[in-house]
Amino acid sequence: MWTQWRQTLRKHSKPFGISIGLLGILLTLGLGGTFVYEVQTHVHLITPPATPLFEDRYGQFLAEGGASHSDLIGFWDLPEGLPPRITRAMLAIEDKRFYEHSGIDVRSLVRAFVHNLSHSTRQGASTIAMQVARLQHPRPRTYWNKLVEMGVAWHLISQFGHESVLRHYLKLLPQGNRIHGVAYAARRYFRKPLADLSWAESAILAALPKSPTHLNPYKAPGFERVTNRAQVVLKLLVHNGTLSQEDYQASLRQLKRMAPPVREIRPSHSYHAILRIQQKLTPLPNRKTYTRSLRTGIDLELQEKLAALANEAMDRYRPLGAGNVAIVVASKESGLIRGYVGSHSYHDALYSGAINYATTPRSSGSTLKPLIFALGLEHKLYTPASMLSDIPREFVHQKGNYFVSNYDDRYLGPILYRKALANSRNIPAIEVLERVGIDETFNFFKQLGLVHANQPAQHYGVGLAIGGLYVTLEDLIQVYGMLANEGKAFQLRWFEEAAPSIEERYLSEATARQLALFLSDPSARLPSFPRMGALEHSFPVAIKTGTSQGFRDAWALAYSSKFVVGVWMGHPQNDSMKHVNGLASAEIVKTLMEFLHPQETRGVAEFPFPPPRDFKGVRLCSLSGELAGDNCPETVIEYFYPGTEPVTYFQSQAALAVNERTGGFAVHITFPSSGSRFLLDPETPRSSQTIGLQAQTIPEIAQVLWKVDGEVFDQTPYPYETRLPLSPGTHTIQAFFPHAHVASNVVTIHVVE
Repeated sequence: MWTQWRQTLRKHSKPFGISIGLLGILLTLGLGGTFVYEVQTHVHLITPPATPLFEDRYGQFLAEGGASHSDLIGFWDLPEGLPPRITRAMLAIEDKRFYEHSGIDVRSLVRAFVHNLSHSTRQGASTIAMQVARLQHPRPRTYWNKLVEMGVAWHLISQFGHESVLRHYLKLLPQGNRIHGVAYAARRYFRKPLADLSWAESAILAALPKSPTHLNPYKAPGFERVTNRAQVVLKLLVHNGTLSQEDYQASLRQLKRMAPPVREIRPSHSYHAILRIQQKLTPLPNRKTYTRSLRTGIDLELQEKLAALANEAMDRYRPLGAGNVAIVVASKESGLIRGYVGSHSYHDALYSGAINYATTPRSSGSTLKPLIFALGLEHKLYTPASMLSDIPREFVHQKGNYFVSNYDDRYLGPILYRKALANSRNIPAIEVLERVGIDETFNFFKQLGLVHANQPAQHYGVGLAIGGLYVTLEDLIQVYGMLANEGKAFQLRWFEEAAPSIEERYLSEATARQLALFLSDPSARLPSFPRMGALEHSFPVAIKTGTSQGFRDAWALAYSSKFVVGVWMGHPQNDSMKHVNGLASAEIVKTLMEFLHPQETRGVAEFPFPPPRDFKGVRLCSLSGELAGDNCPETVIEYFYPGTEPVTYFQSQAALAVNERTGGFAVHITFPSSGSRFLLDPETPRSSQTIGLQAQTIPEIAQVLWKVDGEVFDQTPYPYETRLPLSPGTHTIQAFFPHAHVASNVVTIHVVE
């Protein structure tokens, strides 16, 4: 029986042994294959996309991340050549024999193994190459994963070399607060480039990977812990001979003086600007990585001013139906956006503050009239001497006939080209539009990027002159920038990089200069806009307001020798405001221009708008567009190319009557005319609403005495001009020789609210 059992055992044991052995071989091959596969698939140096960090023009923090950035930030590339301080500090604390091994430090592995057998605390032995493997492919800490990391580390060093692996590590390593990489950490924690870090600052960054959350520099306890560990790094640098005792002591003193860095946050008043900057980042050429912050044109001090102006405007005009405001400031020279507020408050849900009103198309009101008048000059259909008709008129449109009036329901009759634009008269603007051609004008607007809807020119008709086309504040800034740029293309820019060379021209220099002279002339705005109001500046500023039908939009666009400024006010739901018009936005522009031009406001460094080259100035009578004769009561200097100026002289149709009883002496009020009606602007301070009184005498005398409502008002020398504050009601005005019984006819005016 025993013999039979032994024979049976021999019979079956040989195949069983072969099966066990084969299974072991297969298992070994399987594990080995898996190991090789995992290692080979992880042998690469891959960095997540670098994070853009935006600063204002003076280096102050604006924001970080693109339009769609991840929670992980940093990963900036390092400058050429590894920065010595941070490199040596990192090697001292993380992998002192980095250049002596091939990705696996056997001595450290043995030491960690022995330590872990006899101690409750765990000690790692990861080299920098092994950390790179783990940072690229984070996995649970197991023996198998550790083995794979070792294999990957060996291959990384073999394939890419020590310096490339070290550089990659310095780009990837965690630095706390979701920050990765020492270059980005240097900017966020110390606000300086990596190359400018001191030994103490380098030691802090080298200390962080141990436990970034526990050693958080932004918090006082974390900062104390990280500086303590930084001292350990400094001691290691002394021990390996990198740091002298003198540098060591100096670094310790710096650590003791240092305070936790202040976390930089996005300024709340610049949210819309930041979003636009992030949107505009993508088209920049070859921008795949970053080694530094991106400097924008934004000025945070100016942003605070814009935010304050927006607050004041909403406090004042929301009770009158204005729901929001947008303000944009751009440099005339470069097109860089210096200030940008897209709404009063981004988080204001009641008035849809999250909408960027600087990019929202709204009715253009009268803001496009300068372009229409420019085309009239450009095509030589008009000259500065041309007279237009401001009279009631009915227009025919494909949707039916309609009547167009002026915003103040007044008509000025024949009016000089300059004054028609400066007074923003609707009927003359339509007259110029029709003569230039609706199609021609519409195509010009298209070239300027003003047309957003897919509609033909006839859809808008003469409405192109009075707000039928919807535009954005950014559109208008670019258009008025083109006028400021003397007719050449003006491109809004966000980044402090070399400005693109743009030679495209939309208007001739001569036409653009004429427009600047028209729009900067306070006298040309009379009588529609009183002197010394929101449109008048103490230095040269070309300005145009616009108010859409029903007071739904209030615009003001202006430019000086340095800046282009635009303001929009209106309601998110396109509701009508209570007579809030372009003058309300012009008040903001005026305050802003004074802030932007401190020297010019004091009368220093003024730059007047130049006349067209090779043109000559000619004194015209603004009543007829003819050369000014002796009897013209109101003159203006206009510029003409030689040979194109008028040749006839103004002949007064209202010559002064010579009173035989007074022996040939006479005085005549040339402005205002009797029966004139003046409309008070409810949003302009009453003290700023005045009209000019003008008189003419035969012969010229030293002074003229003015009486208003029978009371002495003023006594003025030649040219006998003064300003009368307006108050509601009917008023009488009369001019006198002070020392003779000579008086003008009584002029009656009506002032209405």
